[in-house]
Amino acid sequence: MGRVVRRAAVAASVAPLILGVPQAAARGDDPSLTHARVERVGGGTLRPGDTPRVRASFTNSGTRALDRVPVELVITDGLAFAAEYRNCTYGTEARSDAALLTRHRAMCLIDARVGPGESFELAPFGLRVGRYASGEEVAVQEAMTPDRPGEGMRDVHRGRGAELTLTKRNGAPPPADPDDVTPSRGDLSLRVENAWDIEVKGAALSGRQGETVTADLEMLFHGAAVQAQLDAENSIPFTRVAVRFPEGVSVVGVPKLCGRENSHRENRPYLCEYGLYTNGFDLPLLRDGFRVHWPFRLRIDAPGRLTGGEVRVDGPAERLRADADHSNDRAVVGVRAAPRSSVRTTVLRAAGGALVLVLITAGAVAVRRRTAGRSGRGTG
Repeated sequence: MGRVVRRAAVAASVAPLILGVPQAAARGDDPSLTHARVERVGGGTLRPGDTPRVRASFTNSGTRALDRVPVELVITDGLAFAAEYRNCTYGTEARSDAALLTRHRAMCLIDARVGPGESFELAPFGLRVGRYASGEEVAVQEAMTPDRPGEGMRDVHRGRGAELTLTKRNGAPPPADPDDVTPSRGDLSLRVENAWDIEVKGAALSGRQGETVTADLEMLFHGAAVQAQLDAENSIPFTRVAVRFPEGVSVVGVPKLCGRENSHRENRPYLCEYGLYTNGFDLPLLRDGFRVHWPFRLRIDAPGRLTGGEVRVDGPAERLRADADHSNDRAVVGVRAAPRSSVRTTVLRAAGGALVLVLITAGAVAVRRRTAGRSGRGTG
């Protein structure tokens, strides 16, 4: 997924009552910590289950000393905090849609005095790489509003482990690797080697000439999450699905999210999207288990021309090269014409069955009448 294109505005919160932080800890509009670097400790390829550590350095660029240092740790949802600190409040952004990128936050208050111009380094903190992680992001920044606990978050709780601490440095820290950090924002991108797969499912249909049938086509996503839209205008989806139908059918019903390709080619395919759109700061992801259906209504016009239907994943080859299983990138959309003779046979069988039922019923009535007559004579 690479570096996240946009990030939600930071709503930093540290719970003053939970952590015992006085209101004076909030410094209003006078932020005084400048990022020096954020970096991963050690190297190597990251995979699900790994536990990398991250450290960050700051300088007090304000004009007064800080007696307590408020910092915030923010991670995207393919990561988790490997351990929690008792001087931090934890929570997860509240989202109305499970497809949206979500961040976990830890708002921490460190008991330490840092004078103007002094630099310090946070003790390295551990993370855990999740099963479906891909391109993840870590941010370490000053917590700007420690007087508003858990604002905009769910599952808010205080950590129960050791304390997060800092160490003062002599002089400015050396610069970080420019490939791994954005110094002005304190963001670190973590590249995770993980697999994903897009699968499409076709349809096997049968009907008589002139009959209308439904081709319920489907796309499923498996594995590590990828960014669903690659631009802010929703004009570059990660992938689309292209659909061609046999020449012998007419499309009489097109589902939402689908339309004809804008070209002059004969038998233009239909292009279908999955309906995940970027909205403001929200960033939708294709996640494991995501699926979407496209029910096309088809009329069978020419029973002799019902071959060649197909649904396939459609996108740039360089983007789809990482798909873990190309065997399910295509599927057949097949239509079979039901023979007219089979229809006549079905009608005759139904009629014969009805006739047998009538004869059986009539015979039963006659038997009951004869039995009733004999009973009447015997009684007289």
